[in-house]
Amino acid sequence: MKNLRKLSKKQLRTVDGGALACPPPATTCVEWCTWTPQQRLMCRNMIMDPDPCAC
Repeated sequence: MKNLRKLSKKQLRTVDGGALACPPPATTCVEWCTWTPQQRLMCRNMIMDPDPCAC
């Protein structure tokens, strides 16, 4: 954890959490509910609500 202190805030924002494969953007709740929790947080969707669906 000591190495993280040397990174600036700007550098920390650009760090990817690994190779996360994003599916095509979801347009319906059915598509969005099939995503993993990590994909829901990191990948783009085309649903307008911040918490689009109750899965």
